[in-house]
Amino acid sequence: MLWLFACSAPISKEDYLDRFERFVERVENNHKKYGKKDWEWADEKFEKYNWEWYLEYRDDFTIEDQLKIKGLIIKYHALKNKTSVGDMLRDLFKDDVNKIGDKIEKYVDEDLDEDLDKIIDGATEIGDSAIKAMEDAVRKIDESF
Repeated sequence: MLWLFACSAPISKEDYLDRFERFVERVENNHKKYGKKDWEWADEKFEKYNWEWYLEYRDDFTIEDQLKIKGLIIKYHALKNKTSVGDMLRDLFKDDVNKIGDKIEKYVDEDLDEDLDKIIDGATEIGDSAIKAMEDAVRKIDESF
């Protein structure tokens, strides 16, 4: 009976999330002892969570649910491939970070000084306007009395 329940599809979004989390925890607790057959079982189960069962509830997931699911997927792959989650994320985002770094460097080299000058000019104008407005207010108050 327990085996049938473990192999059956989740009955709700919450059941899916709970069972997927327990599955990844089980893999985490036992992955060091896994042989080829164990990984075949885990991969088969993972595919159901990652595709078949996920698709049944995808319209019901909140952003928070989606983040949790993505975290479980990353964790599973890290356990299977014996890499840390940090290393996996670093590899996934390395190109994006490098591109952003290149853009920032280009901006600093080419446009930062001009933008700083514009900011300083704008702040000076605002400051001058504020001082003039304050002087006008003080003069009006002084003339009133």
